[in-house]
Amino acid sequence: MLEKIRKNKKPSKVLPYLQSIPEIILYEAVSKLILSGLVFLLKLLLQWSIYKTGKASVSSGDFFFLFTSPYGWLAIITTLIILGVYFAFDINIIVNYAGEKLKERPAVLWKIILESMAEAARFFTPGGLLVLLYVTLITPVIGVGYSISLTDNLYIPNFISSVIRANPVYNVLFIIFEILMILTGIFGMFTIHGMIIDHVPAIRSFSRSCKMVWKNFWKIFTELLLFSLKFFLISLGIITIMEIIPLVCLALSSGPSGKLTYLNECSVIAVTIVLYLSFLAAVSLYMPLLVMKLTQLYYRFSEEEKVTFTTTPIMHFKYMVLTLICLYLAVIGSCFYIYNNFDLIFPLEVKSNIIGHRGAGNDGSENTVGGIIKARELGCYGTEIDIQRTRDGYYILNHDANFKRVAGDKRKPQDMTLEEIRSLTLKASPNEKIPTVEEALEAAGNEIILFIELKGDTADRKMCDDMVALLKERNAQDSCVLISLKYNLIEYIEDTYPEINTGYLAFITLGDVGGLKCDYLGLEEETATTGMIITAHSSGHKVMVWTPNGEASQRSFLLSDADAIITDNLTKAKELEEALKDRTLFERLADRLLSDPKSIFSLK
Repeated sequence: MLEKIRKNKKPSKVLPYLQSIPEIILYEAVSKLILSGLVFLLKLLLQWSIYKTGKASVSSGDFFFLFTSPYGWLAIITTLIILGVYFAFDINIIVNYAGEKLKERPAVLWKIILESMAEAARFFTPGGLLVLLYVTLITPVIGVGYSISLTDNLYIPNFISSVIRANPVYNVLFIIFEILMILTGIFGMFTIHGMIIDHVPAIRSFSRSCKMVWKNFWKIFTELLLFSLKFFLISLGIITIMEIIPLVCLALSSGPSGKLTYLNECSVIAVTIVLYLSFLAAVSLYMPLLVMKLTQLYYRFSEEEKVTFTTTPIMHFKYMVLTLICLYLAVIGSCFYIYNNFDLIFPLEVKSNIIGHRGAGNDGSENTVGGIIKARELGCYGTEIDIQRTRDGYYILNHDANFKRVAGDKRKPQDMTLEEIRSLTLKASPNEKIPTVEEALEAAGNEIILFIELKGDTADRKMCDDMVALLKERNAQDSCVLISLKYNLIEYIEDTYPEINTGYLAFITLGDVGGLKCDYLGLEEETATTGMIITAHSSGHKVMVWTPNGEASQRSFLLSDADAIITDNLTKAKELEEALKDRTLFERLADRLLSDPKSIFSLK
């Protein structure tokens, strides 16, 4: 240890954390401002290096080119540096701040920021990169451990998770993987502290953390449980106090005969926004305060001596309370502006169209004529199908690499003739046969947009050429869109047949998405942020989101600026679409708060 930590005679267990809140807010504000500037410059370098490779962006379906160019490697290194910078500002700063408080030294902001940046370099070692990998990729997926804001919403895409859930072996292996990673997160909870505070190499720090947690597991568990319980109760008490004024106004503002008055509706807005922002603040503060608690436990169990945080003079605490009261009153006052511009900020209309996934999703057998007809009957804007080539050159509808899931046959489409495929019996629809793409076009009948995904090992330029020829032959260019996860195919169609509508499906994108050659940009749910949709629209792309199936997710994207959603639950989506047209003021407010909390005080 750098120096001995002194013990307070009568330490306060709660006050130091409460008094740390304004400093944490200050640190978060300043660090995020600096982070934004650094990341902006690094992203310019990233974009420049990608452009130098001859591309505009990197995505999930087109990234191998990075490994073939020195500029590509520069882009990879820049991305790692961006992760390190986020790590420094999201985690290192709080650990360093907590260390200063425990050492009873004044926490100097600029000093802590510089130290945090310098210590980020410790993670660019073989062991440190493993820690960085765990924090940025594993933690967001399993939900246990530290994470950084850049990848906090990272998740396994639906089209991958559905394959894992459908295969018992994959499912068991993934559960085992999750358990191992959770145990790694629990027993390695002090790894970062050891690297930052004691400058211990990553592997040795992880080993020390495992021993520390193993030896003191129940003490640590009890301390963290009590900390979380106290945090919850204090947050609940503060939120309750903050709701008193708007609730009193709401109770006193009811008009005659139950009619809503101007003040009443403003009070509803105030109650909702104060509640939500208070909850959002509590959630945002929980992790920094938890890191402080873990830092305290690290010092305690590494030195086997109880330590606590110091308190600041009560005058500073009064200033903090006064500042929070002013902010609180400003939020309540802003509710009058929000009410007067309510229809502009919280529009009533539903903007997104509905597309059936693999036909009619769960409302019909996937990739069948019946599924397409069902999507038409439900009044969908479009339907998505998957095509693959047979051994004798025909194109049939099928999603998986083989027919095991849908027909109990392990053979692949490219290994079978059309006649052999026609002889298969579909599990979900025994009376139907696996259709050809021509039959799918007839079923769509130019009454519904057909999104044809070029799928599997046979998705190549020949498939592109054949599909374009078929669409032109049937005069179906305007009622069909060729889509794929393989960007090189979409790029080929755009360059060779610009008159054909195309769509590129991506779940990870870096660089200038506006430079992607496609008409539709298909984004997975978590990547379809407001910013990404705005960027895509500004470059002339339409956006379709795949595959929001839950009601909350469908509600969010139907009310977003996305042009369409691709979903398996078509009936629910259509019912929800109708219900959204008759929402109350409170429901419209709640929809925006839950789907896009950052934009409630801004106009689009």
